[in-house]
Amino acid sequence: MSDCPFSHITIVGTGLIGGSIGLALREAGYTGRIIGVARKQTTLDVAIQRGCIDEGYQDLTTACQRADLVILCTPVSGILAILPELAKLPDEQPIITDAGSTKATIVQAAEGVLRSPELFVGSHPMAGAEKTGPGVSRGNLFQGMPCIITPTQTTDPEAQARVEQFWQFIGMHIVHLTAEEADHSAARISHVPHAVAVLLFEMAERLGGLDVSSTGFADVTRIASGDADLWADIFMENKESIVDVIDELDQTIAQFRGLVVKGKRDELRALLDQVKNHRDTWIKRRTQS
Repeated sequence: MSDCPFSHITIVGTGLIGGSIGLALREAGYTGRIIGVARKQTTLDVAIQRGCIDEGYQDLTTACQRADLVILCTPVSGILAILPELAKLPDEQPIITDAGSTKATIVQAAEGVLRSPELFVGSHPMAGAEKTGPGVSRGNLFQGMPCIITPTQTTDPEAQARVEQFWQFIGMHIVHLTAEEADHSAARISHVPHAVAVLLFEMAERLGGLDVSSTGFADVTRIASGDADLWADIFMENKESIVDVIDELDQTIAQFRGLVVKGKRDELRALLDQVKNHRDTWIKRRTQS
């Protein structure tokens, strides 16, 4: 494992993702300073108690004074609000990355407002959980998971390399996509599945079925317990890709419905078997990486 190329890291947003980054750094042997930023002192207190950060501040400028890396780990709307504030830092701008769940809007905003946009490297660590806050953060959250990096023609290659080395240091492997590609991929494998989980639970609650549901339904709808503000941001910021994927899902459901209505058991079984085998292979590959 390579060393972490930063000695003073400021994490803006010390919830599940930000707190887990701090824990992951320590578990990987990081010996530098970890500073946290949050709106509430109680959040910072929990993050310090759990060992996610060394110090915590509610003031962004104070927290970023000596940072050589700033990681933005708030919901997307928070990142968009923080970027103009980072442009006002009195000292030389550090390298900045983010853990935002959408990329195109954030990258565009960063390149439009930062004094040194070449030092911004868009990231999307593909890891998370349905619970929020530093109290549920864990150091192994990122182990073996992909981290999408979305460089542009503006991005400084050295800054990109250092950010990639950082994510690798806490156990992630790197995938390069454009911001638009990242948003569409996230819509397909994260955002629309979340919407489906929400709607399945809402439908069962409204029309009936919860009284006989068990572990299968709980597993399928687990992510519906995610933070409402976070997900409302995601659905608004990535709406074009999400609508495209919903259209794709509509077509897929219509095809599946046709197999059921027409009694095409052999074709239905072939589809179920094919998907089972492909998913089993995918799961095995993930657990071995």
